[in-house]
Amino acid sequence: TVNVFEVTPSNSVHIMWLIPQYFIITVSEIMFSITGLEFSFTQSPSSMKSVLQAAWLLTVSFGNLIVVIIAEAKFFKSQAMEFFLFAVLMFVDMIIFAALAVSYKYVDELAEAKATSGAVSDKEGIDNKVFSDDETKF
Repeated sequence: TVNVFEVTPSNSVHIMWLIPQYFIITVSEIMFSITGLEFSFTQSPSSMKSVLQAAWLLTVSFGNLIVVIIAEAKFFKSQAMEFFLFAVLMFVDMIIFAALAVSYKYVDELAEAKATSGAVSDKEGIDNKVFSDDETKF
């Protein structure tokens, strides 16, 4: 005779029910990441663009670290309470972002480019069309 021990009960919900959840999470992550990266890139000075892109990715990693710490610390016996804690943390974060957004002053890229375009001489650079061929001969 063979004894069969069931460690976990079989699934009562079909796996196809996960597809809409994964689709919504993926679409929201794409929309949030693209707009956040674009905002940090366009609003940063040219010398700090890569630093702000790295800072964006660093904040994402810190957020993932917070989720791992809370999930593994087992502060609550019920997973529903853990999700409620995440919802409260996101609400607090939303309030902070709203307060920052109200006082933020946007950087106009076009105006900044026009303001700095006169800082470089017209005759600098190899591909400058203003620089005629007869001036290059010594």
